[in-house]
Amino acid sequence: MKNIRLQKNKGFVILFAMLISTIILLIAAGIFNVVQKEVVLSSYARESQRAFYSADSALECALYADVHGIGSTNPYTPFRIVPAPEVNDQNFDCGNNIVTSSYTGGATANYDHSFVFRYRNASANDTSCAYVLVEKELRGTANPNDDLNATEVRITAVGFNVCTDTLGAFNNTLEIPDFNDPTLLERRLSLTYIQ
Repeated sequence: MKNIRLQKNKGFVILFAMLISTIILLIAAGIFNVVQKEVVLSSYARESQRAFYSADSALECALYADVHGIGSTNPYTPFRIVPAPEVNDQNFDCGNNIVTSSYTGGATANYDHSFVFRYRNASANDTSCAYVLVEKELRGTANPNDDLNATEVRITAVGFNVCTDTLGAFNNTLEIPDFNDPTLLERRLSLTYIQ
């Protein structure tokens, strides 16, 4: 009788071992899934910071060039509209990087003059870049006590975390976002002031 009872319980041990193994496997898979999502989120946060800092650096560069001019020998802004818009491309130093500002010749919403340039951080390990749009509008007033030559300026910088050139290699003159990279992120900053 004892022999018959032991034979009935033999399959139960295998079933119980498979049940415990399955539960442990499901818990491990759940933990792996959470860890994987955390790694992806942390990498997106890092890449988002790269895009943000690129936009911030480009905005600061444009602001400095507009307020202080492009050098002691040329105190003028590369985004000059008075007495006439600067229609020639203007080269200036921006964070140890020579950038070229171009007059677009067209008006944007609420602004008559716009200039654009591309910015790339000079660091060899940084692959971020930015596009900058500087818009200006001469604002005159009827009040003789006001500054009749006040200029409203809006600077918009769009930063990208991964950039390349058309040949696929990094270059100081052709900075474009790498649209083939699945981790590409964009961050935009804008600043408006009266000059």
